[in-house]
Amino acid sequence: MTAWLLVDAGNTRIKWALADAGAPTAPSAAARTLEVHRQAFAAAGLRDAWRRVIALVVQPGVDFDASHIQHYDPAQAAVLSDWVAGQPGLVFEAHSTDYQREASLHAMVRDHFAILKVGPAATFALREGLLALCQIEDELVQPSARSRLMQVLDDVMLAKPQHWRAHYAGSSDEQRVLRRYGLSDRCRYYWGEPEVADAVARLFANLDAREIPLPLLSQHLPEQYLDVLQGQLGTHAQALVEHKIGRVLAQYARACSRNMAALPAPAL
Repeated sequence: MTAWLLVDAGNTRIKWALADAGAPTAPSAAARTLEVHRQAFAAAGLRDAWRRVIALVVQPGVDFDASHIQHYDPAQAAVLSDWVAGQPGLVFEAHSTDYQREASLHAMVRDHFAILKVGPAATFALREGLLALCQIEDELVQPSARSRLMQVLDDVMLAKPQHWRAHYAGSSDEQRVLRRYGLSDRCRYYWGEPEVADAVARLFANLDAREIPLPLLSQHLPEQYLDVLQGQLGTHAQALVEHKIGRVLAQYARACSRNMAALPAPAL
């Protein structure tokens, strides 16, 4: 079995490799990171392992916070991209590519940011899908039998605020909105809490016990509704959520597939 390795130019232990959050990593920092790691591998007698290093984790000049997205600018990243083009067998892993336009993902792969790190954008889609199902549940299920998932989630987040408090500033009302809708998606840390997991299971059971009317799918999950109409998707609650997440991840798959997919038209 071959084990491929990544080297992180954003490691907080390598102070000279750090830059402003939204600025591309400097080529000098990337080069220094690579050399320090090469020497460390050699000193540990791991030259064979070093030959399996394929990528360096960098900041390509993209970022996001709770409410804003910094989009990829090829011109800003050109110097860094040119540097890695001169490093045989090496590509970049791009840090925090969540919420980028698909055209930007294709451009990053073209510019040697061949590994696209994504996380919150996928869990954001999970939360969107679950919230949409809750809205459908409200139309179909008597109040006493509802999962109350979003209220349960917020109650647990308030009881255990360590995963979101440092990330969401503002008044209590502003924090409430960010807890549910923030792009940082700090609620991703709470889906495994027993009360929240139980509410998700109840939501799925409530909806799977009845047929979801097509008009409600169209209203709350329009993309999934279209695939249901085409016979390409069932209406089981979990399948609908997975489909929503899959649409996000498919953008990354298309971009990373050697840019073989057609490049989307730029947004107007």
